[in-house]
Amino acid sequence: MSAPVPTTPELTDGHRPSRVRRNKAWNLTLAIFFFILGFIGILVPVMPQILFFAMGIVFLSLVSPTVRRRVRKFLHRHPRLAHQYKKHRDKGRRRRLELIRRRKALAERMHLHHRRD
Repeated sequence: MSAPVPTTPELTDGHRPSRVRRNKAWNLTLAIFFFILGFIGILVPVMPQILFFAMGIVFLSLVSPTVRRRVRKFLHRHPRLAHQYKKHRDKGRRRRLELIRRRKALAERMHLHHRRD
């Protein structure tokens, strides 16, 4: 059994849980959720199961290095899917970078962000 997690600020020294740990937990939760939806899709003929299983594998690959390697091997053998996957990933990366640029510009306008010269 693990020790209970302290919840008061004086016990945690003001540290929040690691963003990486939170993201891994969130990705694992989403993977399990999509796998459950995939299994429900097998039982209910109207629901698509392949889409949910694929989403579960994508989120699980963000958590597990073994699954990530297998996804990369699969994409290497299927270049058309690899191209679509890369296009989708790059589009998301561009959106995130644009969001970061906008937040930094807003912070500079509000004098919240100190520039390092």
